[in-house]
Amino acid sequence: MIDDICTKHGIRYFAYYGTLLGAIRHHGFVPWDDDIDIGFLREDYDHFQQVVEQELPEGLYFRSFWNSDRRNIFPEIANGRSYEDLGKIDLDYFFGCPYITGVDIYPMEWLPDDPERQNLQSALLSLALASLAIWQQPTSTEDDRQNALKKIKKVMDIDIDTSSDVIAQLYGLVDSIMGMYGADDGCSKAGAQLVRFYGNTYSDYTIPRECFEPLIYSPFEFIQIPIPNGYDAALKMHYGDYMEMVRGGSAHGYPFFARQKEYMKEHHIDIVQNK
Repeated sequence: MIDDICTKHGIRYFAYYGTLLGAIRHHGFVPWDDDIDIGFLREDYDHFQQVVEQELPEGLYFRSFWNSDRRNIFPEIANGRSYEDLGKIDLDYFFGCPYITGVDIYPMEWLPDDPERQNLQSALLSLALASLAIWQQPTSTEDDRQNALKKIKKVMDIDIDTSSDVIAQLYGLVDSIMGMYGADDGCSKAGAQLVRFYGNTYSDYTIPRECFEPLIYSPFEFIQIPIPNGYDAALKMHYGDYMEMVRGGSAHGYPFFARQKEYMKEHHIDIVQNK
C-alpha cells in the first residue's frame, strides 16, 4: 500500500531503525518488534504528506499532530485513529489482529556543513522545543505560556494563534525548523529527525548523503523492501555492533498491545469476529 502510493507519485522511501535492522539481521521483523519504521529524505517526506490521505484505503489512517490528537512530531499510518476504534477493526483485513498498530514515519533531514547554519538551526530548535515543553507542562502558568510565545515572536517573527491548537502549531514549528535546509544548501550529510528532537547532536547521527543514493533492496519476510545502500553506516551509528542480538530499550512498551488490552477490558469492548 505505501509502496504503491510512493511508486505512483515518484516518492523514495526506505526501511529505517528497527525495520532496517530486521531486514539485515533477520530478513524480517526483529523478534520483539511490533511495527514498521520507514524513512524519507525531507523533500520526499513533504511530498508524501501531501498525497497520502487521499490515497489510503478505507480502514487506514494517516495520523499527525495536524489532523489528529497525536502528540508526537512523527506521523504514522495506523489501522485506527484512537482507542475508540478498538473493537471496530476489520479482523479479516488485518490478519486477525484486533489492536491498533502501523507504520512509523521519519524524515531524514539535510544537515548543513556550515557551522554557523548549524548553530542557527540549533538555537531556533531549542527555543521552539522549550516553548513546546512549557505548553505541554500542566504546571505551567498562563504567564509562562504567553512569555514563551512572545519569545518566538521576537526571535522568529512568527505569530502563534492562541485561538487555535497551540501545541499543534508548536509541533509544526519544530518540524519546519528541522527541515529548514534542503539538499542544495551545502549539505553533505543527512540525519534522522528523531534524535535531534530529543536533543542529540548533529555529528553523532548523520551519514553521508551517498548512503541514500541510490537505494537498494533487501529481503524482508516474503517481500523485498528498499533500504539505504549505506545501511551499514546507519545501523552502526544507531546500534553499534548491530549483528549482536541485544534487546534494547524502547518507548513502545512490551507487549505493545498491553495498554490497549487493558483499555478494552475497562471499557467492556469485545473482539468481534467478522461475519
